[in-house]
Amino acid sequence: MIRAHALSALAALSSLSLMVIALLQIPQAVKTHRYNRCIDRQIAMRAEINPQGGHVPGMLNYLKAVEHCEGS
Repeated sequence: MIRAHALSALAALSSLSLMVIALLQIPQAVKTHRYNRCIDRQIAMRAEINPQGGHVPGMLNYLKAVEHCEGS
């Protein structure tokens, strides 16, 4: 039989674990957000330079944006 205080202790431990997991995900979320902003800005810059003025970036512009944002 589980003791009366064990349930509250396990609930507190579970809540603390969830908070730690959430806090550990923040750096990856920030990195991904910055990467997505970099990709969007690179595609927008390359679309502005495009003499045809097309609004669809195309695969080459996307690949060049990925190359730039990944630092290659």
